Amino acid sequence: MTRDSNAIPSVDGAMTEEKESTSLIAQAMLGPIGMPGDYYFPSKLIGGCCPRVVGEEQDIVWNAAAEASDSERVHVVWHARGDKIWYLAVRSSELASHPNTWCPFASLLPGAKDANIPPVCYTYHSDEAATMMTILADSLQIHRGTSSVVRAKAERTARALGGAQIIELVPDRIEKLSPVPWFSLSLFEDRARRILATLATISAIICAGLALVIWLFATMTMVTTRADMAAIQARSEGKSFDLMRSVQNLRASTMREQLAKFADLNDGLLGLNGMLSMYRIKDGRTLWLASLPAYVTSDRIAELGGQTLDSTPQAVVIGNSRDALTLGARK
Repeated sequence: MTRDSNAIPSVDGAMTEEKESTSLIAQAMLGPIGMPGDYYFPSKLIGGCCPRVVGEEQDIVWNAAAEASDSERVHVVWHARGDKIWYLAVRSSELASHPNTWCPFASLLPGAKDANIPPVCYTYHSDEAATMMTILADSLQIHRGTSSVVRAKAERTARALGGAQIIELVPDRIEKLSPVPWFSLSLFEDRARRILATLATISAIICAGLALVIWLFATMTMVTTRADMAAIQARSEGKSFDLMRSVQNLRASTMREQLAKFADLNDGLLGLNGMLSMYRIKDGRTLWLASLPAYVTSDRIAELGGQTLDSTPQAVVIGNSRDALTLGARK
């Protein structure tokens, strides 16, 4: 068994020929929490390896991470290569006190630029605890404990794997890694937005189709009755203008505006690691409640169009009206 103290070599050779993909979830939905700053090893970090289905990597990683962390709001990073997906995940709430951080283990997932060829054990020792990530050809495990326990665990694992490398992550080594940011992933909210957008689109298509049917019926009636050509032309133009007005009315409909307001509010809360708890339209008036981390300033709350309604040491409750707080309490 040897302990590597030099720079981490990159994976090359035959593995570079395999089809691979990375966790560029920002291209599909919400995007990263920001440019990564200092590194941070979450205390409840989880990881694993899943079978890969091309094109469905995001759903596979989210389902695995949500089940392991018992939360549908997670931050993840993953790398797919061949028929496997290696991922790391953590509850979004755990990163509330450590925004814009990154985990060095994410830069060492199989197939990444800074990764070693499995099997390999990566360890990190801090004053409070130590963390170890063990990567095999078809599995990934995370262990956490005291420095002595983790060091002994790493040595036993390396012997069991036939002399696998033990690579200790020290600050000088971490500085040479390429930071990989976390990505916020909440498929329930994403699917809700897609359903609302789909319903709005279907409604617009149905209304436009009805208007077109009416126009065709009017045209056929005029042809069969052999009415005056001038009258037929005038009535056809009138139906065409009605169709255009219908489309314009649909584009400026209240539903479209409400969907846009909901999406803007939800995106703003996600950027602050907040969670929307109520959104209701009552008598033409919008009422909403949300929870934000306690460190969010009043200026950021005002940018969302809200006000502080209640607070605890861990979070603040905001909304656009105290009527929303009353309505939320009734539920």
